[in-house]
Amino acid sequence: MNGLIKEQQDLEKGERNRLREEKDKQQDKQTESEKREKEKEQHEKEEHEKYREFEIEWMKFERNKMDFELQTNGTVVKNASSVKRQDEEGEGNKEGSVASGHTRQRIGTKGPKMPCFDERSDDMDSFLHRVEVYADSQR
Repeated sequence: MNGLIKEQQDLEKGERNRLREEKDKQQDKQTESEKREKEKEQHEKEEHEKYREFEIEWMKFERNKMDFELQTNGTVVKNASSVKRQDEEGEGNKEGSVASGHTRQRIGTKGPKMPCFDERSDDMDSFLHRVEVYADSQR
């Protein structure tokens, strides 16, 4: 009988060991799953952070581009306003003045602009003729 009890205890001990091992394996799987999930979240967080940094850099680039265009346009506007101011001053003394040292005879409207010479389609003689006509119209 002692042998039978011993055998029964050994079977129960083996069963407990098997259950413990299964429980340990299940805990290991759960730990691995949690670890993978944390790594995935960390990776997503890093990717999101990289994207945000890219957006910030892109916005800085766009702002610098707009600032540059604004400065360039501001220079063009300043130049245009100084030309307009000179034109207005010139219209004020159409007859010319001795103090300015030059005479300016402009009519309120400007003439047509002179088209550029295109080597592919323009003939030199016809272009020179246009220049002469344009010069005559500016007098």
